[in-house]
Amino acid sequence: MLDLQPAEDEEPPPRFALPPKSALLIGAVGFCAVFAEGASLDWSAVYLRDQLETSAGLAAACTTGFTLTMAVARLAGDRIVDRYGSVRTVRASGVLAALGGLLIVTSRNPAMAMTGFALMGLGIAVVVPLCFAAAGRSGSNPSLAIAGVATITYTSGLVAPSAIGTIAQATSLLVSFILVTVLASGLVAFANVLRAGDRDRPKISPPAAAVPDPRP
Repeated sequence: MLDLQPAEDEEPPPRFALPPKSALLIGAVGFCAVFAEGASLDWSAVYLRDQLETSAGLAAACTTGFTLTMAVARLAGDRIVDRYGSVRTVRASGVLAALGGLLIVTSRNPAMAMTGFALMGLGIAVVVPLCFAAAGRSGSNPSLAIAGVATITYTSGLVAPSAIGTIAQATSLLVSFILVTVLASGLVAFANVLRAGDRDRPKISPPAAAVPDPRP
C-alpha cells in the first residue's frame, strides 16, 4: 500500500470517525436493500425446499433467477436513473421489491415464489450505487459520508444471512421473509433522502437565431 503522508500544513485524518448525520439515513436505505439481497441469495433455495417442498434443481434455479434479474436491472439502471432521477427510481424499486416479498410470503406454488424473488432482484439492484452517489454529494465531507454509508450497507450484508437463520430457527423461514418484505418497503418510505444523488443535467439553451450581418 502507498505510504501517503499529509503535508506539513495539513491536519492528519482521524484514525476513527463516526459517520456524519447526512450518511445515516442514506445508509439506512442501503441497509434495507443489502439485507434483502443477502437474504435472497443465501436463503431463496432453502425457502423453496423447506416451505414449498420443491426439488433441489428448481430451488437452485430460483437463486439463479434472482441474480439474473439483478444483473439485467443493473445493466439498464443508468438509463432509468438518467430519465427518472434517483428518488423516483428507488421509490419504484421499493414497490417492486415489496411486491416481490408479498408474493414470496403468500406463495403456495414454486412459480409464484420464484416470480417474487425475481421481482426482489429487480427492485434492489440499483439501490446501493445510488446510495453511494447520494453520499458523495451530501455534506461537507463526501469521503467520510461514503465511508459511513459503505460501513452501514456492508454490515447489513454480513448480518442478514445469520439474522434470517436465527429468526427462522426461533419461528419460521416465512417470518424471516416477512421481515425482508418490511425492510423492502422502507425503500419506498425513505427514497427521498437520495435526492442528492441525482446527476446534474446540463441545460442546453436553444441555438440563437441567425442575425444578418448589417455590414455590406
